[in-house]
Amino acid sequence: MMKKILLLFAMTTLFVGCESIFGNKEADCVITGQITVTEDSSGYIRFLGEVENTGETKACFVKVTFVMKDSSDNILDIEFTYVNSTHLDPGQKSSFDCRTAVEYTLVSSWSYEITWDECD
Repeated sequence: MMKKILLLFAMTTLFVGCESIFGNKEADCVITGQITVTEDSSGYIRFLGEVENTGETKACFVKVTFVMKDSSDNILDIEFTYVNSTHLDPGQKSSFDCRTAVEYTLVSSWSYEITWDECD
């Protein structure tokens, strides 16, 4: 049993050591600056912002998803948009504009998630 534990520890240490030697070679998309939240001319909430790929590989089809909630923490709607560029190279930025059909005055809180595909 002790040999199995030591072998598992050695394999884990080797894996973690390799990752630190070779580094993380993935895309990593983050919001740069702040997300601007406005009320459009129809009275709906609208989200504007910019995403940057801070990773080391290209990200494709970068999507920003917003969850909007009312004052009772009920989900009003979930909307998404893609950034304006079809892909983001490392260090590249692109803006987004997420228009919704949710009344601005009904939204008490919101959150977002950024997803993307790894591409060549």
